[in-house]
Amino acid sequence: MIAALGVALALVASACAADDSAADAVDAANAAVAGAEATIGEARGAAADAASAASSASAAATAAQAAAAQAQATAEGNLEAVEQAEAALADAQAAVEAALAQAEEAQAEAEVARHNVKAIAGDYEAVIRPASQQWTIGHADGLAGIPFTDSVTDSIYEVADAMGVDIIFCDNAYDQEKTVDCANLIVAQEADGVIFANWIAGTEELIAGIYIDAGLPCITWDGPHPGCKNFGPDNFEASVEAGRYLAGFAQEQGWDPAETELVVIWTQGVQVMGERRDGAIAGVLESFPIPEENIHVDIPHAALDDVFPLVTDWATANPDAKNVLCFGHSDQPGVDCALALEQAGFLGRAAVASLGASDEALVDLRQRSDEESAFKATISFFPERYGQYLVPAVVDMLEGRIVPDRVIPSVEPVTRANVQELYPG
Repeated sequence: MIAALGVALALVASACAADDSAADAVDAANAAVAGAEATIGEARGAAADAASAASSASAAATAAQAAAAQAQATAEGNLEAVEQAEAALADAQAAVEAALAQAEEAQAEAEVARHNVKAIAGDYEAVIRPASQQWTIGHADGLAGIPFTDSVTDSIYEVADAMGVDIIFCDNAYDQEKTVDCANLIVAQEADGVIFANWIAGTEELIAGIYIDAGLPCITWDGPHPGCKNFGPDNFEASVEAGRYLAGFAQEQGWDPAETELVVIWTQGVQVMGERRDGAIAGVLESFPIPEENIHVDIPHAALDDVFPLVTDWATANPDAKNVLCFGHSDQPGVDCALALEQAGFLGRAAVASLGASDEALVDLRQRSDEESAFKATISFFPERYGQYLVPAVVDMLEGRIVPDRVIPSVEPVTRANVQELYPG
C-alpha cells in the first residue's frame, strides 16, 4: 500500500514535473509566437516601407517619363529649328552666290564696255587674259619652216596656252591649193575663229570668203583680206624707216645721190608689196634725192629663192654703177641681195636694209662686221610678239569685244649697234 502510494506519489511528482516542463514549453512557445509576431510586424513595416518606396519610384519614373517626353518634344522642336536654320543658311548662301555671279557678270560687262569705248576711240589694247571658255582657234601659216613664220607660230602657241585656248595648225605653204585646203580643214574641224596669213596674190576674197561664210571671226597677219581684221605693221611706214636708214647710211659715207642706185626687191600684184616698195622709196627720197632713173623697181622677183640670181643679173647689166642701196621686202630677199652685191664686187659700195628681224638677218648682224657685209639693218616687226596681238584679238571678237579693222604693232630698226640688246644671241 505504502509502496503503491510511493509509486503514486512518484507519478504525481513526475506529472508535476511534466507540467512544469509543459509550462516551460508553453512559455517558450508563447515567447516564440511573440517573437514571430514581432518579426511579422517588422516585415509588415518593411513591406509598407517597400510599398511606399515603390510608389515613390513609380512616381519618379512617371515624372522621368514625362520629362523624357518633354525633352524629346523639345529636341524634335530644336531639330526642326536647326533644319529650318540650315535651310535658311543654304538659301542665304545661294543668294550670296547668285549676287556674286551677277556682280562678276556685271563687272565683265563693264570691262567689255570700257574696252569697247577705248577701241572705238582708237586705243585698242590686246590683253593676254584667261578666255571665258576653251575656244578652238585655227592658225593657217603663210609658209612654215622659215625663221620669221616659225617665230610667229611659236608666239601664237605660247599665248594660246596662257589664255587657255586650243590651236588647230595648218601650213598654207605659199601655195593656192594648199591654202584653200587649210581653210576648208579649219572649218571642218569646227574652229571657233581663225588666224591666217596668205600671200598668194588675187586669192584674198576666195580665202577670206571660206572663213566668213562659215561664220568664223578672222584676223590675218601681214596681208589684208576683205571682211577680216588685219594685223601687222603699217607696211608703208615700216618701209619708210628702212628707206630713212639707207639714206642716212649713204649720207654718212658721203655718197652722191646722182651716183647712187636704189634697187627695190618686191613682188608685183600683192598690195603689201606695193606698200613696202613705195615706203622704202619715200624714206630714201626724204633726205637723199636719188634721180628717178636710178630707182630700179623692175627686178622680176616672184619666188623666195630667186633674189640672188636676179640681183647678180642686175649687177652684170649695170657695170658702171658706183654705189648701190638695196631694199628687201623681207629679210631673206634682203640678205640675198647683200650677198649678190658682195659677190659682184660692191662690198664697201653697197648697203642693204630689209623688214622682219628674222634669224637670217640677225645672224648676219651678229656674226659679220660692217666691213665684211653689205647687209646693214632690218626693221623689226618682232615676229616673236605676234601672238601677243593675234590670239587676244580673236578671243576678243569671240567674246563680244570690239577689235579695230587694223591692229598695228610698233617697229624698230635693228643694226649691229643694238642687235645684242634687242636680240641677245
